[in-house]
Amino acid sequence: METENDLLNSLLKSPNSQSIRNIAEQLEIDHNFSFSKDRNDLQGVWELRWSSSNSPFLKYSPFIDNLQILDPLNFNGLNLLKPRGIKSIIGTGILIRLNYVNEKKLGSNLHMLVLLVLNLEKNYKGYARNKK
Repeated sequence: METENDLLNSLLKSPNSQSIRNIAEQLEIDHNFSFSKDRNDLQGVWELRWSSSNSPFLKYSPFIDNLQILDPLNFNGLNLLKPRGIKSIIGTGILIRLNYVNEKKLGSNLHMLVLLVLNLEKNYKGYARNKK
């Protein structure tokens, strides 16, 4: 539990710290996660704060929201990158194909880039409200 707290503190206080890789690797070794029995726990939407990847779009930035949507049952995923703090979503979706590395690790292959533009100022009926 102490190592998990160390990781969370590092991610929040110094997200680009070199120590994060060592802590994450130690957690990977120590944790009893097994893909074959626990993959349902990975399904959902996650905020990506750190990645072992060298890919520039997976590096943490305080100016970018990086959401990772995982569907491990079908080995699919989507990274949604958008500028943080704006009223409209203007971003990029990166479709990924997950690949099994071992019981504790999944890899990914870039599948397709998709540009997403959605104006959130429109209401749910699909038209903008007039300001008076």
